[in-house]
Amino acid sequence: MKTFAYFDSGHEFPEEIVMAAGFSPMKILGDVHQGTAAADEYLFPFFCPFARGCLSDALANSEKWDGIGVAHGCDATDHHYDMWRAHVMGVPIFWVNTPMKIDQTAQIFYRKELTRFIDNLIKQYSVKIGENELKDAIRLSNQVKSLMQQLASLRAKKDISNQDYFEMTHKAVQMPKELLVEELKTTLADWEGRGPFPAGKTPILLTGSDVTFVEYMELLDTAGLRVVRDDLSLGERYFATTIPDTADPVQALVTYSFDMPRSATRVPSDSRLEYILGALKDTKIDAVLSQNMKFCEPYAMDAVWTVPALKGRGYHVMHFERDYTPSDNQMLTRLEAFKETIQQKGGRQNV
Repeated sequence: MKTFAYFDSGHEFPEEIVMAAGFSPMKILGDVHQGTAAADEYLFPFFCPFARGCLSDALANSEKWDGIGVAHGCDATDHHYDMWRAHVMGVPIFWVNTPMKIDQTAQIFYRKELTRFIDNLIKQYSVKIGENELKDAIRLSNQVKSLMQQLASLRAKKDISNQDYFEMTHKAVQMPKELLVEELKTTLADWEGRGPFPAGKTPILLTGSDVTFVEYMELLDTAGLRVVRDDLSLGERYFATTIPDTADPVQALVTYSFDMPRSATRVPSDSRLEYILGALKDTKIDAVLSQNMKFCEPYAMDAVWTVPALKGRGYHVMHFERDYTPSDNQMLTRLEAFKETIQQKGGRQNV
């Protein structure tokens, strides 16, 4: 199947539209192990390292892809369309302008934007993208989301390592969806047969910048911290809500985009905190690990508000900045100290 790669920062790209066009969507994630030297020729060294990693990925692999989409997520993605068009050769590149707000005007705008994107794909590839094609793509996408919801719900009950969860969230945005459904079904049967949640692990909610390399999730497990809830786009934001089954599939995609958990780049911010608080209450956990990758300013600034708000409600919260690197021994010490603090203080106090 032909591959349509995309770059966004918070699950803004409408995968279902390229699925309806006959492509397999694949989120560009960069490779922390390969570095960002290729992109550093065009971007400042203090620019978001994840964005630089994604550009390096595109520069190396664009000839393998049949199209690239860039969706407006944060400032790092906002003008990357122009950057990528200038330097990423041999593949058509499309821009999807996802609005920052969620009011009625934004919804009208986004519907027009999705329609424009559909028209551009039809013109570029001579494909049919009608209601039936969109509805079929939405059904397949919802099947993936439903299976991911079932898998994620097992984290607080079964011995599901952070690495296991990480691998499934990344396959969800990179594998062909038909193959992914079968793998998710097999994985669900495996996870349901796992042993109970380990007594020596402390359950936490992970929030902040997306985690794109497995070593970080392994580091959390080494520190005794098990991620049982999150609001990452490479995580629950991708599957927390399903796409409405309505007669108008384009409007369904608009509604879905506005109903999913909000990232730190979107306004208003209240619903983001509400989702975190709801997840903590539903799962009955007391600890939140908030982190931002270096130069990821939206989550750095968001933490100034969310961390005190969570602490004010009695939750154990730690926030820190991390590097775009697969190894960090100093961070392990801080994470172990956080776990010890949780154990010493016990459950949260209602305030």
